[in-house]
Amino acid sequence: MLENMQRFTVFFALFAFTFSIQAEDKRVYSENDFINIFSGKPKTRFLKYLGDPDEKEIAIKPKDAGKVIARPTDNKNKKKDKMEMWYYNHVVEYSPGKTYLKTEITFINDRCRSISFFNQ
Repeated sequence: MLENMQRFTVFFALFAFTFSIQAEDKRVYSENDFINIFSGKPKTRFLKYLGDPDEKEIAIKPKDAGKVIARPTDNKNKKKDKMEMWYYNHVVEYSPGKTYLKTEITFINDRCRSISFFNQ
């Protein structure tokens, strides 16, 4: 019985160690490195280096937006831009051992146009 308990303890310790290695496999970038590597790049680069985002949002024009800004917003001849925001958690470091809670990447037509870092 004691031998089985020791085997279980060793197995559990190895399992926990393996799980922690996989959880920490995500690379953390400095602010400058992140901006230099990803600014202006297509979505495929983000997927290659960071994987799928933790969250996604798609920008939608509110109904009657033309009335609020006092000019028409529908131009039938103009191609509509696709705007999407991706969020990654804890991938950018702002000081040793401290990462931003969220990094927001704004894509327009599948290319990075804005990068923001948040702690809220």
